[in-house]
Amino acid sequence: MLQKTPIRPQAPCHLDCWKAASALIDMTLVTFFGCALTAYGPSLAIFFGCIAPNAQLVILMVSSAFFWLLSLLLASAIWFMAKSSQHTYTSTIIYTVLLQELFRWFLFHLISRAEKGLNMVAHHPTSKFNRSGYAFAAGLGFGLMFGIISFITQLVQSLGPGVLMCVSCPNLSLYFISALTTSLLILHHCAWMMISFTGFTQRSYARIVWVIVSHYGASYLTLLNSSKTVPLGCAYSLVANAVLLVASVVIVVADLRNLHYKTS
Repeated sequence: MLQKTPIRPQAPCHLDCWKAASALIDMTLVTFFGCALTAYGPSLAIFFGCIAPNAQLVILMVSSAFFWLLSLLLASAIWFMAKSSQHTYTSTIIYTVLLQELFRWFLFHLISRAEKGLNMVAHHPTSKFNRSGYAFAAGLGFGLMFGIISFITQLVQSLGPGVLMCVSCPNLSLYFISALTTSLLILHHCAWMMISFTGFTQRSYARIVWVIVSHYGASYLTLLNSSKTVPLGCAYSLVANAVLLVASVVIVVADLRNLHYKTS
């Protein structure tokens, strides 16, 4: 004789839907906070550890962030007028980077004019490293404002529903790749500002050219993230950007060491 299998009562559909929704919310929250800390964690650690204790440096950082916004405003105006190239990122990067470097130069002249007053209220008024500190704070302001404007939209989108995958690296989330790229570029701006200040002060055209060329290189490398023709383009982009950052840091360290030897 056939035995009857007891029929188990099925869970209500709304309970299963609730579990699936809660799991999705947990996943998107983890993605959101993970990407946020990846993109902004290193720069915020630098801010609270080095900039926040000094109100003078905080003001410089905020001022430099405003200068970056001005460069973005002009770039947006050019983008709006150049309707034929609005969807061509390669041409947009040309004038966007150029305007950022132009406003970096404006910021240098502004800080140079105010340097005597800044030194009077500095912790070490006679230190030769004051200008390097001002440049570092200004670079962090440039970088943080860039990171906020460029990544905040994707960060909000990471809350769902769904996840966008990177075109060149289909196994990785686009949000995570963009977070890593943002973090690197923020640190880039800190190094670029310090190198450019030294270049402007000493009229070192090699340093100025390095800042401009590496800025263009780092910007164009980000296009590999969405490349359909370069497999693992995101990996090449991140590694190359990291190499450029290390090279810039080496230049910064060498400049600081030379400054130390001159003052000792």
